Formats: sequence, structure tokens, C-alpha cells
Amino acid sequence: MTSPSLEIALPPLLPFPTLVRRLVAAAFAAASLACTPSMAQVAPSLSLAEQMRAMIGKPPAAAAPATTAATTPAPAVSLPVPGPTAVPLLADGPAQVRQSAAELAQRFPPAHRAAMAKAFEESFAGWRQLEAQLGLATNDVAAAVAAFIAGNYAAFMQQQVADEDFKALVRQMQGALGRNAAFAQAGAAAKRAMYEQLAMVGTFMAVYREHLARQPNPAEEVNFRNAAKANLEAGLGLAVERIQIGPQGLVVR
Repeated sequence: MTSPSLEIALPPLLPFPTLVRRLVAAAFAAASLACTPSMAQVAPSLSLAEQMRAMIGKPPAAAAPATTAATTPAPAVSLPVPGPTAVPLLADGPAQVRQSAAELAQRFPPAHRAAMAKAFEESFAGWRQLEAQLGLATNDVAAAVAAFIAGNYAAFMQQQVADEDFKALVRQMQGALGRNAAFAQAGAAAKRAMYEQLAMVGTFMAVYREHLARQPNPAEEVNFRNAAKANLEAGLGLAVERIQIGPQGLVVR
């Protein structure tokens, strides 16, 4: 992975762990030039995270326990996970992948923007494969929101999110976005940009975690986890230590 022009064909429907490893190779073929001692630190996508938070709302916090139950730990609180009737929320506007990637790359110094834009484009191509692998609807904004949360969660927690847990998170976000008036009123171009950029960042964070697992760099990892933490806290309005992704989707403790 020394050349940004390296092309790797990704066959469809690979087993999930294999697919993630392949995504690492594809996404970081382009990003490898930026992975040098002079590279700026991985930049958190705070404005994007804050936009997402406005769309899904802040998950409710656990209520304080009653005095009579003071010795019982407060139970975890989760957003409701919609049942099988949850529907995808599609971004029907024209694709603008190159523009979306270029906008994300603006968070990096000028010398690294071209490489990072390419990495984000490759990450989006990887996301398309994950959509197929997991049987998700194409262009579902809620799935992209889930990808942003899960990718940053995996980066910070240093552990993958199980497939079924991710699907629960997708259904959860479908319910949250489906009830949000601001999302319903957003234009097609805005929904498309949100879909593409959230998917790009979530996939990028997931594959970069795999990259660091294969090529450890303690200093880079500290910065990377800090960026993931900032993304999650801006996007959810909660301390990262309070959240957990499991069979019920996103759970707040």
C-alpha cells in the first residue's frame, strides 16, 4: 500500500471480516501518501456530526433512581428499536460523490486534501459493498447515520459492531429520522450530501481502525480515537463512555 493509484477489485458478498480487510486495502491505497509523520491529525467531522444530531435528536438519558431504589443501579436506556415495519429513508437526489468527498477533505491541510478526497471516495465505494453484504436498502440515509455512529464507535472502542447489532441500529435510525420534521423538509441535495458524507466518514473510521490494528502507531492511534470520540459526542450530545451498541441498537447508560 505505497501507491495512491493502486486499484483493488472487491468481489461482492465476501464474508464480513474479509470484506473489512479488503476495504482497508482499497481505501488506504489512496490515503497512504497522507499517512506520514508530516500528516495532519485525523480531523473530526464536527459540523457533519452536529447536522446529524439535529436530525436524529439526542437520545434520552436514564432517569435518576428513586430514593427507595438507591442501591439498585440505574438500568440502561435505549431508543426504541422499530420493528419490521421500519422503512428506509432514501436520498433520491443525484449522486455527488466527488463533491461530498472534496468537502470532507477540506478539514485537512491543502497538501493532503487530494489524497484524503480519494480515500473518502474509496470509502464510499466500500460502503456500497457493505450495503449489499448486509442486505441494506441502497441510498438509505438512516443506514448512513448508523454507519457514522458505528464506524466511530468501533474506532473509539477498538472493537467491531456485530452485523445484527448494526442492523438494529439502522432500524433505530430509520425510526428517529422518520419522525424528524427537519429531515422531512430537507431538500433532495441536502439529503444526498448527508447520506454520502456520513457513509464516507463512518466507513473511513472503520477501515482506518483496521489499518492501525495491522500497522500499530501509538501516537496516531491516540489522535484517531480522540477524533472518533469528538465525532460521537458532537453527533449524539452524550459522553462517549455512556453509549453502547448492542442487540437493541444504541443504548445510553
